[in-house]
Amino acid sequence: MRRIEEVLSQFEALSFAFNKADFDDREKFSLSPESQTRVIAALSKSGARDIMVLATCNRLECYWSHLALDKAEAVLREIIGVEDSIWSSSRKTMTGKSAVLHLFRVASALESQIIGDTEITAQLKAAFKLTQQMGTHVPFLDRVVSSALKASKRVKVETGLSSGATSVAFSAIHYLRNELSSLEGVNVVLFGLGKLGRNTCKNLAKHARGATITVINRDERKSKEAAVEHGFISAPIESLEHAVSQARVLIVATGAQTYTVPREFVGAEQQLLILDMSMPRNVDPTIGRLPGVNLLNVDEISAYAQQQMDARQDHIPRANAIVEEEFTTFDTWVQTQHVAPLLGMVAQNLKSYRDIELSRMQNADVADAESAVRLTDRLIQKVTNQVATYLRNQSNSVEDDMKVIQQVFNGENGTG
Repeated sequence: MRRIEEVLSQFEALSFAFNKADFDDREKFSLSPESQTRVIAALSKSGARDIMVLATCNRLECYWSHLALDKAEAVLREIIGVEDSIWSSSRKTMTGKSAVLHLFRVASALESQIIGDTEITAQLKAAFKLTQQMGTHVPFLDRVVSSALKASKRVKVETGLSSGATSVAFSAIHYLRNELSSLEGVNVVLFGLGKLGRNTCKNLAKHARGATITVINRDERKSKEAAVEHGFISAPIESLEHAVSQARVLIVATGAQTYTVPREFVGAEQQLLILDMSMPRNVDPTIGRLPGVNLLNVDEISAYAQQQMDARQDHIPRANAIVEEEFTTFDTWVQTQHVAPLLGMVAQNLKSYRDIELSRMQNADVADAESAVRLTDRLIQKVTNQVATYLRNQSNSVEDDMKVIQQVFNGENGTG
């Protein structure tokens, strides 16, 4: 079995994101769910392990191990099929620790187009779930993703980076509220009820009271369920053209690879605000040239949202520090797997000492006890990290020092 350090050195990331590729180019890298499964299957067949495809409205990223970058790129290029100049100018590659740290930052919404984006966690979980469902070999990736999600959770809990709703779905509703003086009686059509569409439903229910909201989805069962849950109107897919022609606001969150709202759906004199949150765009862009139409794509919605978030900049340094702490913990885990049983024994004994002392606190408040557990868990992690760091960097005889540590922490000594 390969050592974890060797797997880490072979862990790769290939990213096509908003900060390297503009909207038009990024559309070319959009992968349907079916294409994502093709990528995973093709890379697996080529010998790759720990494969994951993360596809969102502002990035496409692929992670894998055990396969050279040039071979993996050949597989991806055959499926994605873009010209050389766009591929080379849009890609960013990372290897080893850089790839892992990048995923930590992505999971914590520090690399999002909207800093603090609340949707990335669910997107990452869905990407990893797809890999698991395909039965590919993912033991190392499992640890990377779980550690990245831990960093993400700490950033959300310990900073204000994601305070309030920070997502494309919320930003779209915020924009239309600012764009229209009143939503009372305004006809709003939401087309598409995937994850993004469902989040938009929730935000419409909270922040667009007074509007008349119609939801449409190819699977009419979903639109009827959403209508019942939120007090909206459900309409069949066959009535989409008529619904669009009567709308003042159209929100599109479909996942098609072609336009789902063609030019002929919109009247020549119609006043219409269109928020196309799809990637690739699902609204024919020529509609935006009509005199009464204001058409925004996902990048424009995100740019608007970023303008509203200057206050959150103050939380970025702390979020960065948390990510670095969790990455250090992960790195320590990688480099100390051969002493993992010893570190586990040290941590378990320290927790036993903690539990004994807590049991002696006769009048301890439950909240205080829970707070003490969280605090001591962090301290125990730091202690075990220090032991691991010593064994890795300073010990003259790792085996002898491991025996000493085992004698110190093993048995009943110190538990009374």
